[in-house]
Amino acid sequence: MLVVLDEHKLPVKATPEQILSLQAAILDLPQVPELKTEHYVYNGMYCRKVHIPAGVAVVSKVHKTEHFFIGCAGTLHVSGQGDSYILGPGDVVKSEIGTKRAVFALDDVICMTLHRTDKTDIDDIFEEIVINDPISPYDKDNKLKPEYLNLLEDN
Repeated sequence: MLVVLDEHKLPVKATPEQILSLQAAILDLPQVPELKTEHYVYNGMYCRKVHIPAGVAVVSKVHKTEHFFIGCAGTLHVSGQGDSYILGPGDVVKSEIGTKRAVFALDDVICMTLHRTDKTDIDDIFEEIVINDPISPYDKDNKLKPEYLNLLEDN
């Protein structure tokens, strides 16, 4: 589980099993209806830009490809890839195949992943870069799937 020790220390490193446990536990909590997500495709590259509101915890899907994880705005506590760190504006992290992250937004965050691909259709790209996660409550556009609408934070 992702635990913040205090404002000056990094989150405790989480094992893959703990990240999966956190993902299951989060499903019992109210969910935001959507994380604003923008897709950009250009000349063999795909960029996924995600806005995460302050106070929101997210567990990513497992990534099939090497890629960059980039901080654009705000501060994000990240556990994954056997490490824990704070991602801030301008930070660039190399992500390995198999990466699954647990993150917590300390304030409003914008982050991006940047992938190589020859595909241009977002559905095809999503299939190429992440493993389908049937328990993830969010679709490729980070909108809450219909079967999880009962978990909206306003209910």
